[in-house]
Amino acid sequence: MQEINVTKMTTKLDEALGYARRGWSVLPLYEPGGDGFCSCGNPECSSPAKHPRTTHGVLDATTNEARIRYWWEQWPNANIGVATGEKSGIMVLDIDSRHGGEESFAKLEAAHGKTPQTLECLTGGGGRHLYFIHPGAPVKNKIGFMPGLDIRGDGGYVVAPPSVHISGGLYQWKKTA
Repeated sequence: MQEINVTKMTTKLDEALGYARRGWSVLPLYEPGGDGFCSCGNPECSSPAKHPRTTHGVLDATTNEARIRYWWEQWPNANIGVATGEKSGIMVLDIDSRHGGEESFAKLEAAHGKTPQTLECLTGGGGRHLYFIHPGAPVKNKIGFMPGLDIRGDGGYVVAPPSVHISGGLYQWKKTA
């Protein structure tokens, strides 16, 4: 999978447009509010700084640059969502370290072999997203198929760099050796 430039600092709009130019459909997500809560205004938000700002959520994800510019003109600090699945040609393994994901990932690799080198995002919450080329056959989203491991496939999305986690941590691309 093609590398992403991890050294250049740009705006979220620039990054969203860059993803769209790669063929990845993007959508704006709520970002952390100044009060430590989600900017959606719901103090009991179940997905703080990770849920869509648009009416139809991931169904609104697009590569249309005019639409993307419109969204980030309205919400310049919006986090970036990238649609997974056939729509963007990718699937993502979401490793949540806080819920045993690293241990589960080690067991998965022990049973099936090492994963190939691929794009890797370090999440703002201390986990990882491994990006893979979509196989061209349906890939369902599967939450918790092993402790701390989720698959994001058709109809799903992930939070992408340089988004900000509710904890204040940044999503960032891992540099490759």
